[in-house]
Amino acid sequence: MKWFFAALRFVLAAVFLSAGLIKASASAQFAVSLAPFTILPEALIDPVATLLPWIEITAALLLLCHPTKKIGAAVIILLCLLFCAVIGWALAQDIIVSCACFGRDETPTASKMQLTIGRDVLLALAAAAVLFEDRLRPPWRTPDTARKTPASG
Repeated sequence: MKWFFAALRFVLAAVFLSAGLIKASASAQFAVSLAPFTILPEALIDPVATLLPWIEITAALLLLCHPTKKIGAAVIILLCLLFCAVIGWALAQDIIVSCACFGRDETPTASKMQLTIGRDVLLALAAAAVLFEDRLRPPWRTPDTARKTPASG
């Protein structure tokens, strides 16, 4: 079970590191994709476009380090909830735009935005599994009892 959570951490970190690096390397383009959402005042678009990718990158790196994995997972959950809220708000306002999560999307559609929300929910659930890993492990496999056998009691 431990390998599962380690793999989950690496996959989540890869997703957020990739998304963050793509946006950080093209923050001006990312700022252009944020503008149609109209949820941010114009003065905040550039700072958000610059800061958000670095938050994603930092969360990914925190997730990779065992002592800080829970902080990284919590940040990723918050980011995913934020993304779901913003995209959901845009859909509710009939604003059909590209999320620009992994670069520019050529033809934004409502169904792509809905899929993006679904993906973000799954990513948040995966991060929650990492965050609550200790509680999700079977009680008979706790670190104290993992090496004991029933005969050694």
